[in-house]
Amino acid sequence: MATTFEIAHEEVAARALAIIEKYHTDLAKAGVTIDYLFAHSSAGQPLKHGGYPALAIARIVNLKDRVKGLADAEISIDAERFDEMTDEEKDGLLDHELTHLCPIKDADGEYKRDSHHRPRLSMQHHDYQFGWFREVALRHGRNSPECVQARILYEKDGQAFFPLLTGTLELEGS
Repeated sequence: MATTFEIAHEEVAARALAIIEKYHTDLAKAGVTIDYLFAHSSAGQPLKHGGYPALAIARIVNLKDRVKGLADAEISIDAERFDEMTDEEKDGLLDHELTHLCPIKDADGEYKRDSHHRPRLSMQHHDYQFGWFREVALRHGRNSPECVQARILYEKDGQAFFPLLTGTLELEGS
């Protein structure tokens, strides 16, 4: 079965608004509008990004569709997986997708607008993007790109991503 979409229930927009007010005030100040969609598929993962299953995908809506009344951006969410998440995981996922959306400013710090006076946006890329093959890492060890990337991640941000390995995480009850 093909992927189908529906407008996400109001909880998603309310959660996203709270995250925008706390972490993404530029989106609010620029007046960025966002549509939230749920994706469904009886055949497995309904969303893919770069050929890989994705929990959610953010995109900037093109000018032609904005003129027809769509929002400035759209976040599609795997509905089944979202429903299985804790509230904290839902917030983390929405925060991740909202981080991709960046209002563009001019040299004076003013928000740039398109020909219909809607905020112009750019996509923020991930700080890290990995494409790893386990078998290559096993064959070449520390000389493999996989291990080089892992070492860079660990050395630069190990405390953020591997707190148990760096001894910085305080466990409950300790």
